[in-house]
Amino acid sequence: MQTALIPIINSLFAVGLVSLPGMMTGQILSGVSPLIAVRYQIMVMAMIIGASGIASALFLLLTREVFMGHVHQMGSDT
Repeated sequence: MQTALIPIINSLFAVGLVSLPGMMTGQILSGVSPLIAVRYQIMVMAMIIGASGIASALFLLLTREVFMGHVHQMGSDT
């Protein structure tokens, strides 16, 4: 789970410091207050990390039997 979330967490560190995300930049260029644009960008990044976390957890839960079933079968034969 931790390994799956490393790229998303690394992108959170870079947002606003190294890169300006497209939605935030577009809102600022259209005349919206930068504080409101930043709030929206934080919300979008929270949704992205939430979706990544849920997807990783579901993958691990759904594939648990495929990978762990084989290990438990080997352990019960000995």
